[in-house]
Amino acid sequence: MKFAIIADIHGNLEALQAVLEDIKTQKCDQIVCLGDVVGYNANPRECLKI
Repeated sequence: MKFAIIADIHGNLEALQAVLEDIKTQKCDQIVCLGDVVGYNANPRECLKI
């Protein structure tokens, strides 16, 4: 099983979308988010919806 580990998104929607696209190319079975999804960047709500 292949895991993708993400963390410290801090509301950065553009970076999150780019990372998720890369994860798709890596054919990971599971994505694990270690936290800090919202924070000081412009798009915390949009990041939570993903």
